[in-house]
Amino acid sequence: MRRRLAGLCAALAAGACAPQPPEGAAVVDAFITAYNDKDVDAMAALMHRDVQQIGVSEDRVDVVARGKDDLVRQMRRYAASEQRTRSRIDGLVGDGAFIAVREVAEWSGIDGDTRRRSALAVYEVENGLVRRVWYYPASAD
Repeated sequence: MRRRLAGLCAALAAGACAPQPPEGAAVVDAFITAYNDKDVDAMAALMHRDVQQIGVSEDRVDVVARGKDDLVRQMRRYAASEQRTRSRIDGLVGDGAFIAVREVAEWSGIDGDTRRRSALAVYEVENGLVRRVWYYPASAD
């Protein structure tokens, strides 16, 4: 019994039983990295042709982008702007094709001070591509 427990403890210490990242988490991470880099081509390579970006507010759900061409067009406008926002994932959980994340965005305000907001987002990943993203209302971080 002690040998089995010692073996289990050694395996745990070595990370053998460390939780695996949820399926699709690497796709979400790559998508956010491409956003941070304003690399629209890399984002487009991760988008399903029927991708949807959905905004959820207190009493409404709006489809903000419908299809790859629409979302790429919006991302190209953002990439051409002087706005520089960096997002990072601060926790995630997966359930099948769905990856729920807390995204923290940072940018410089007009006064030069760093601004920060966080929001929950749920990504649906289908065949290694972002199929839908639901963004929930942001809050001051």
